[in-house]
Order: sequence, then C-alpha cells, then structure tokens
Amino acid sequence: MNIYLMKASFPMDELTIKEMMDIIQKTKEQYHQDISPLTNCNDWGNYKNIGFVILAYSEEDQLLGFIVANDLFGLNTYEWTVVVHPEYRRMGIGRVLVDGLKNALNERGATGDMAVSFADEVGHQFLHQQGYEYNSSEATLQAPSEKSEVSNLIHVRFFKEEDKNKLIQLMHDGFGDLPEETEELISLNTTTKGRSLYMVERNQEIVGTVSLVENETGIWITALTVDPILRGQGIGSSILQWVKNYAYTSDQYKVLLEVEIDNNSAISVYKKAGFTPINQIDYFVRA
Repeated sequence: MNIYLMKASFPMDELTIKEMMDIIQKTKEQYHQDISPLTNCNDWGNYKNIGFVILAYSEEDQLLGFIVANDLFGLNTYEWTVVVHPEYRRMGIGRVLVDGLKNALNERGATGDMAVSFADEVGHQFLHQQGYEYNSSEATLQAPSEKSEVSNLIHVRFFKEEDKNKLIQLMHDGFGDLPEETEELISLNTTTKGRSLYMVERNQEIVGTVSLVENETGIWITALTVDPILRGQGIGSSILQWVKNYAYTSDQYKVLLEVEIDNNSAISVYKKAGFTPINQIDYFVRA
C-alpha cells in the first residue's frame, strides 16, 4: 500500500477534524476504548494550541491514521500519540507516521518529545520498536461534581500579575518547574478560552494554587499544589471541594485530574475527596 503523509499545524480545519474523530470513534467501537483523552482533541480547532499533526492517506484519499503532537507548555517539547484506523493496523502505517513525526520534530528544532499511550502491551511493544523506552505513568482520576458548602478555611481567587513570584515558588516547590515554565503556564491559562488560573489564600496569605481546563468531558485540574510547610492541614482537600462545587455551578458533571502513579500521598488525598481511578497513561522517551 502506498502511504502519503501530510503535515498540518493547529488549528485544524473542520473536515480534517471530522476524519480524525471518525477514526477515534471506530477505535472505540471495535476495541471498547476511548483514546480521545490521549489526543487533546478538544483543542484541535484552537488557534492558540501549539503543535501539529501528521496525517497518513491512501491513494484513494482515505485517512488511514495520524499523529497528534502538542507543545503543551510552549517550550518546543512535544507530547504525541499515534492513532491508526482499526481496519489498517499491522500494515506499517504507524511506523511511517513515526518517521514523519521525527522529521517534523527535527525541522522544528524540538528540544524533546514524549510518546503517550494507555497501559497497553501492544502499544508499548510498538513504541519500543520505534526506539522509545518507558519513562513514567500517570493515573487519571475523576469525581462527580457536587453542590456543597465551601470551606471557610480558604479563599480562591483569580491569578493577578503581582502573584507571579509566589506562583513561581509554589510551582518550583510542588513540581520542580523552572521560572520560564511557570511563565508559560501563566500565559497559557490566562489567555486561552476554557483555561483558568487561581490562587488560594488563607488569612489573606497565598497558600496554594490550582489551574483548570473546562471542556466537553468535564473540568480538568491541570495543576494543584500547596505550600510545602502548610501541607497536611486540609488545604488541598478544601481546594478539591471548591473545584467540585465550581464544576456543579458550571453545569459540569465531573472533575478529572492526572497524577503520577507513585505519588501515593497525593492519590490518598484525592481518593479521600471522592476521586476514583479510571485509566492509566504511560509516557515513553527516546532511548
């Protein structure tokens, strides 16, 4: 089979998005697995989304598969996922797509890339064959939104420019982020529709932060951290309760988040707050 590759940057046109979503739907029907969370499909039409796709077409102009590569933090590093039409698997299409991806990353002078997969033996074997090795895993957890009395322990408000230095410190302490990474987070979450960045106060002092993304699947907590010296005092649980109540008032039915599977203390907090695991996402880097 002759395979023709095409590269396109975001935002994607409606016709191409429909073709890609048709493959995701066929995959869901045949394998009973929704791979859309791996692809950030809700952002394909967003002009502020940084990244590109590699599309594989047949001679008859049928879309056979694609790779979605996202620069989530504007640092020229990409997370990517490969998707092949269920009827055309094991025909070398995935390998051709990854070769096209590597060429596109070289053209962009990318500083790094990471493949994203569900905990799937076949997917893992494919990535190993393409020269990638396992790096880490995250669990996706969800909880229903709920109307509740928000704890008076905290006050949650939008981020303000004068909060930047404190936020940089919180993100460094919580995630090891560099100042430039936090500045990209600020820009992304304060200028992109559906994203928001909040500071959490107790007694008029900043004690934590939380950032949210709202889309068709629910409200996602994309970053939540509390000042290390104040942990264990119920602040994190209060933030989670605030988010669940915010989701309820926003007519969203669930709150979702991702956490590294070896972060037992965070997982314990989330489970106590009513979150349950729904899947595991594995990350691979070039060997």
